[in-house]
Amino acid sequence: MTNAKRLGFWAAAGLLAFAAWRVASLGLADHYAETNPERALFWRDDHPVALLRAAEAAAEDPARAADAKAYAEQALQADPLDGRPYRVLARLALAAGDEAKAADLFKIAARRAPRDLPAHAWLIDHHLRNARPTEALGHIDTMLRVQPALFPRFEPLLLALAAAEPAHAPLAEALAKQPPWRGRFLSLVASKSTDLDAVAPLFDAVRKAPGGLSGNELGPWLDRLVREGRVGQAYLLWAANLPPERQARLGNVFNGGFEHAPEAVGFDWRIGRVAGARISRLAGEGVGGRLALQLAFEDRRVPFNHLRQMLALPPGNYQLSLRARPDNLRTERGLVWEISCVKGGAPLAATAPLRGQGGWRELAVAFTVPEDCPGQWLALRLPARIPAEQRIGGRAWFDDLKITRVP
Repeated sequence: MTNAKRLGFWAAAGLLAFAAWRVASLGLADHYAETNPERALFWRDDHPVALLRAAEAAAEDPARAADAKAYAEQALQADPLDGRPYRVLARLALAAGDEAKAADLFKIAARRAPRDLPAHAWLIDHHLRNARPTEALGHIDTMLRVQPALFPRFEPLLLALAAAEPAHAPLAEALAKQPPWRGRFLSLVASKSTDLDAVAPLFDAVRKAPGGLSGNELGPWLDRLVREGRVGQAYLLWAANLPPERQARLGNVFNGGFEHAPEAVGFDWRIGRVAGARISRLAGEGVGGRLALQLAFEDRRVPFNHLRQMLALPPGNYQLSLRARPDNLRTERGLVWEISCVKGGAPLAATAPLRGQGGWRELAVAFTVPEDCPGQWLALRLPARIPAEQRIGGRAWFDDLKITRVP
């Protein structure tokens, strides 16, 4: 081997050895960056994660504030786009009593490192202490998007915001953007709020915001109002949330002709499922309008009590009227429409039982709503006393249900 070749060989070997050493040192720095940052910095003195962790550790000791600042600044030099070193600098500014500077640094940290939750947490507290719910909600939204499992920890704060009038408009604006935690939040407020008067305007604000309230979102709140005896309040909110064309058809019974598909929310029809029965809206001979309700039974035992509507009738005298047609309806007890108070007790009234075969007929029954009955159920049921009386086959049609007040 000539001298030139020998020199070339050793030069190449030296480059390979340096590259191998560099790879090894970088690997060791990465390995120790999280758990032993000082050791990681021995292998690579500009490792950004190791510098950050060293800064965080030093910031825990007031006597090492200068070291923490130096480490954080070096971390920014190593990775200028990382926001987390700004969070360390912000905590140092706080420790020095400069909250204004700290707030500016935390904002940079949150903007550059949106997944760095401690910066958002501090800013939430900062904005709430300074009566800025809109800004606080922005950081709450980020945290819940980044880590949805945090929602239970936010529940007390979210309930407090829901009950605070200044937060209602910012909350409605935030919810209008359809954040992934929207449904969970509305359900939380409906089920766990203790001051219903305080949170009621929030639901109204969300209803009026772009996108409004879906039936699934409004339903739990309406049910809560009814459980608390606020049936009239629930009815007004439900009615206000209806499309204008359906508001024009409001009456003591809603959708009594079954012309549109029930939404099973509030004061619309609620239709359950039960083996042995099928509930449909169909056209047919003698139907008023386009459709009527048809129930088809499979000649088996059916504990039928799966069609009802909540009412909000004030105390007074009324008459329920409807049109019905039995189509080979085989049942010992017959189907009856009952009106009862939401709070329970004996039915206020029941129609004559429907069974057998025949054309359309009128059914009517008078009843009185007492003073202590703020909400009522209108329900179709099979009043079987024993399992053998639950057997039912054939079909039944219903249409044009109305409740009118009488002297």
